Amino acid sequence: MLIRRSGGFPLTAFYFFYFCALGAFLPYWGPWLEMRGVAPFDIGILTAAVQFSKILAPNLWGWVGQRRGYGRAVVQASLATALSFPLLGFAQDRFWPLLVITLVFSFFWSATLPLVDVATLVWAERTGRVYGRIRLWGSLGFITLSLGMGVLAAHSGMAVFLPVMTAFLLLGWWCSRHLPFPQEATVSGVRTPEPDFLYRLQDRGLWFFLLAGLLEQASHGAYYAFYSIDVERHGYGSGMVGLLWALAVLCEVVFFWFGDRWIRQMGLPATFFLAFLLTVFRWAMIGWWPGLLWIVLVQTLHAASYGAFHLAAVRWVYGHFPEELRSRGMALYASTVYGAGGALGALGAGWAWSHWGASGAFFSAAFVALLGLLFLFPAHGGDRALEKTA
Repeated sequence: MLIRRSGGFPLTAFYFFYFCALGAFLPYWGPWLEMRGVAPFDIGILTAAVQFSKILAPNLWGWVGQRRGYGRAVVQASLATALSFPLLGFAQDRFWPLLVITLVFSFFWSATLPLVDVATLVWAERTGRVYGRIRLWGSLGFITLSLGMGVLAAHSGMAVFLPVMTAFLLLGWWCSRHLPFPQEATVSGVRTPEPDFLYRLQDRGLWFFLLAGLLEQASHGAYYAFYSIDVERHGYGSGMVGLLWALAVLCEVVFFWFGDRWIRQMGLPATFFLAFLLTVFRWAMIGWWPGLLWIVLVQTLHAASYGAFHLAAVRWVYGHFPEELRSRGMALYASTVYGAGGALGALGAGWAWSHWGASGAFFSAAFVALLGLLFLFPAHGGDRALEKTA
């Protein structure tokens, strides 16, 4: 597999700026919409729209990348994201314009990360680097903006949301122009992997794994859509919201730094099991809300609910599919787990919040994560790839 523009700096810079934008988006998308007068159920639908785009976009852009080059696909999608996102400012509080613009910008935004992840994994394997220690720069970017947006929002209000997001989306586009991408898909006459890929789809263990991951990600719906609103309704301001999100991602960074060693020692099954179990505990504690100290402590479990799950899942997908199918495998993983799982979770969270309030939404999330844990057992029994640790 040929790699162009080798070097880790463009990768770390892209992750940093991509997740800077995400660090502004996830904590403050809900409060920004609420500030515009959008109803809670509509906030859930708009958040779900972002996730629904992840069902189609990774697979479609993977197909585009095969024919036009992965580098060109990522650059074009990054630019389209940066140009379409600020159009939200013209929609005011009108639901349908907000929905259309959200679908457009998220369709392009969600296209880039799975392709960049594959390029990073290949580059790390070829150069002896560790994926988690490259990816953690994204987490540092998330911390930077979740804290920075909290400070900016506290001083200037949520009007800063759109220009800050747009600025970092543009920086991400600039970095995308220098990334190392696999190029074998752009060479004419290359063997198509479709028959082998279809054979892989007959693996029952693969689908149990994807279903478990879908439910784990769906359980995050209440967190991504309503956690910031919940914190503010308990009497805390934007600064505290930013600190709580930053603490969560800081713990994620720590796991990314040591996670490869953990997985080699403990194995993928144990890592997945603990990640799901601690996710259940995390959502249950937020639903109970026993006090700020406990809320601060359970935020550290983001290292498990996202960090451990993501690192283990990416390693599993990379090891499960042969080299020529890894881009398609990563697209399948992203579209199923983060696309369908995120969308269903956001819709369910919006419904639960509207009918049962904050506690009901987070207790429901805990139940969904527990259900996902149950599907890990047939996934482990049906697919020995879960036992791979490297």
